[in-house]
Amino acid sequence: MFFYSFIGVILIIYLFIVFKRTKKYGYDPAKDHLYTLQPPFLQNIVIKQDFMTLPLEHKDFDTLFLKISLAFHPLSYFFKPSIEIEGSKHFFEYGAQGDRYLNISHTKNEHLRLLCRNLKLKTGESTLYGYKNEIDLSKKILILAPHADDSEIAAFGLYKSAKDVTIVTTTIGEHGVCNYCDLYENKTQAALKKAELRTFDALSVPVLGGVVPENSLTLGYYGGSLKWMSEHPKEDASSFIEGFGDMNSFRKVSHSYLDLSVQVRPTYDSFLHDLELILTQVQPEYIITPHPAIDSHPDHKYTTQALIDALKKTELPCKLLAYTNHLTLSETYPVGPMHTSVNLPPNFDEFYFDGVYSFELDEELQQDKLFALEAIHDLRDSLLSVSVKRAYKHLKRLIKRTVTGKDKSYFKRAVRANELFFVIESKNIERL
Repeated sequence: MFFYSFIGVILIIYLFIVFKRTKKYGYDPAKDHLYTLQPPFLQNIVIKQDFMTLPLEHKDFDTLFLKISLAFHPLSYFFKPSIEIEGSKHFFEYGAQGDRYLNISHTKNEHLRLLCRNLKLKTGESTLYGYKNEIDLSKKILILAPHADDSEIAAFGLYKSAKDVTIVTTTIGEHGVCNYCDLYENKTQAALKKAELRTFDALSVPVLGGVVPENSLTLGYYGGSLKWMSEHPKEDASSFIEGFGDMNSFRKVSHSYLDLSVQVRPTYDSFLHDLELILTQVQPEYIITPHPAIDSHPDHKYTTQALIDALKKTELPCKLLAYTNHLTLSETYPVGPMHTSVNLPPNFDEFYFDGVYSFELDEELQQDKLFALEAIHDLRDSLLSVSVKRAYKHLKRLIKRTVTGKDKSYFKRAVRANELFFVIESKNIERL
């Protein structure tokens, strides 16, 4: 009787862990990830006893994905499941099963061993997808950052490696989490300080990535207002923060090499006109911007929607390198610890892109990105020294992240072995 009771308790604990670990993602980690990839290179690969051989042509492509299938493994709910290839680690969700797309873009050899931990890999025939993007980092690059940290989270490694980068931060970002309410008597004062610091960060942090000050500017539109503005294009928007005041005090364009109005009205027409002038003057070959179909934040979606509207007017030929910092399905993406690889995000519906581009970050570039993120006020907890209570709450949050595995920290999610972008030709932007 004791034995059966013990087994029953173990089973209940196991089921509880399964429920808690899988619920946190906001989607079923046992479902196949859905992608219809149509790259210029596609070849069947045989995986046998966790070994495989790549075709010699794989070195001709800058981005490679291997479609794999994961089977049920009981330990995957207790320990993080992963696959290691040539020292590069790829992590999956607790309880992961089904089809996944493994990023093997930066492997050096043809003969590879897939070292599996806490997961079971179905062997047999698989598919290798290859993209030849030929991204030229000596060409002009325009980065649209809805908020002061987005360009660093999504693309610091790429823009530090590029030659000619212009970063435009579209909103003030004064709304949302009240980061400095512990220090001020009311939310308006705290929001004003947040806006001041975010404006400072947007202009100064890119210097760590080699971007000269005149190539970083802030347009100053109210945070959270872009969706409303697009629906009322000629009406003035206002901040969600009562008594916040005029947006133009946070519009920093006069120092820039671009010719933009110092004072504008907070309307969608003004925003669209700004983007048209920027496109016309910069003439970028590549534009790094959020993907409106898979990034959940309204400011991200409508920054790119305004870009699409501006591109239709200017008819500028270019490539969009689209990112997501707030994946619609789950803010836990990408899973796994810092310095590991970024695979294709979980997806169960179709969204448009012409290609996928994986940009590799070596160890030094990853460390540089870490310091850039640490320099951004909103991404670090700068108030730990204010009180013991604040430090205790921070410690509880860290312990909870470790126990539940629910870590949304941008240091964990952004300091990775690669940065991932969906490539869209400007002639196809109507399909976004």
